[in-house]
Amino acid sequence: MIIKFVSIYLYIGVLLLSFMFINSFVRGKSSYAKAFGALSLTLQIYLLGYLVEINASSLQDMYFWNQVQYFGIPFFPALWLMVSMLYTGKGKFFQGFGGLVVFAIPIFTFLLRLSNDWHHLYYSQIGIHQFMGVNYMLLIKGPWYYVQTAYVLITLVLCTWFYFQRFRNSTGDERIQFRLLLLASVLPYLALLLVTVNLFGIGIDYTALILPPCVLLINLSLTRYNFLEIKDLARERVFEDSSAGLILVNRFYRVVDFNEASITFFSWFNASLKEDQLEILLAKHPDLWERIKNSEDQVCHFSVAKEDRYVNINTRSIQNKKETVGHLITFEDVTERESLKQRLTEIANTDELTGLNNRRRFRECAEKADQQARSVQETLSVLMMDIDFFKKINDSYGHHGGDAVLRNFSAMLKEAFRGTDIVGRIGGEEFAVVLLNTDAEKAYAKAEDFRKAVAQKTTIFGEKCITVTVSIGVAERDQTTTDFDALINHADHALYQAKHSGRNRTVIAH
Repeated sequence: MIIKFVSIYLYIGVLLLSFMFINSFVRGKSSYAKAFGALSLTLQIYLLGYLVEINASSLQDMYFWNQVQYFGIPFFPALWLMVSMLYTGKGKFFQGFGGLVVFAIPIFTFLLRLSNDWHHLYYSQIGIHQFMGVNYMLLIKGPWYYVQTAYVLITLVLCTWFYFQRFRNSTGDERIQFRLLLLASVLPYLALLLVTVNLFGIGIDYTALILPPCVLLINLSLTRYNFLEIKDLARERVFEDSSAGLILVNRFYRVVDFNEASITFFSWFNASLKEDQLEILLAKHPDLWERIKNSEDQVCHFSVAKEDRYVNINTRSIQNKKETVGHLITFEDVTERESLKQRLTEIANTDELTGLNNRRRFRECAEKADQQARSVQETLSVLMMDIDFFKKINDSYGHHGGDAVLRNFSAMLKEAFRGTDIVGRIGGEEFAVVLLNTDAEKAYAKAEDFRKAVAQKTTIFGEKCITVTVSIGVAERDQTTTDFDALINHADHALYQAKHSGRNRTVIAH
């Protein structure tokens, strides 16, 4: 009677595992689903072999179907561990050598069990035991059996620990899910204990009886909360394949997961990326950490191998109902975009011929400087310049000759005035300079030095030498200049006086 009940139970278990195998491995597209499907398949083989074994009438048949079980038994602990690691974000371990380490002992167990008749390392003795009128196969354990048992125990402990870590940091539906996964990982300990002590001494495989409910709990936790496909498909198709760096942190800003691209970005920050507090990982960049914590969406500049890099950093909160459970931090390389933007801004602000600020940009910077000087009560002066008789230069040497003069004159301006001064081309041959923290007398002295240098400079155009002079008007901001326009007008009036009093001279506005 016991055998009939156990057989029915195992038969139902095989059917359910078959369904989970087809649904997860065949129809599933994510690596996690396929790992769960493979786990279902190994347990299906295990249970089917055990079902036939306990219903066999001879020791030879029992022994054969026991061997069949070992096409599944050695591998399900490794797959059980793989499922837990993939789900809790530790799947990178299985890439390369890590996967070989996990499956090494199962492969040895499989080979030793099939060749047990030669060495008896797995089962030292095999016989038949009768209990309540039913024949059971009695298996005396060999040394390698305990190695496999220790391996199973280690994998179970690791699974339990991984699930417990996520359970401790989870809330809401996710917490319920990990509670089920924890229960599924704890029950096999009971089976392992019963098999090891061989309760009642009849050799019943209690693992085969306890594992089906455990797998059902795993399947329930995944399908009930819709995590089987959605999480891993999103991660594999969006998370891993994204060229942007994606880092998932919990609500305490501890790194939970990250994609390959994010490692490159952290190398730009001279920081390593691992499962740790983000604040610790970015200890050398406190400003960056503050921006991430404050969810500031902005572009940050970094120098990488003496090259400028621009990274757009965005932080988005992950909500579970009304509670924030984590954050998704995105790092995007926008160097090309920012370089293009800077280039376009430079083109829009720069006079194409001379490389100086154009009229619009000069006006913008000059007004800003004037307002700042007024706020701190600093002096400020303006020079208005005009190249003398420039029309004659164009008439004599053509526009190419005039352009050569303008370029040469502009190069002298850049060299003569400070980097903090604002220099611009206002019109054809008209230029202006804003001198910060400079009164009229000092501005006049600088203007005179420049005027004399221009008169001594020669522009080579082809085989011809061109010399020019410049007239300059100087104006200092005082109480009568209510705004920047008034200051410009004063300097322009002084320039008018310089030109109409003989040119090649500097005049201060009064």
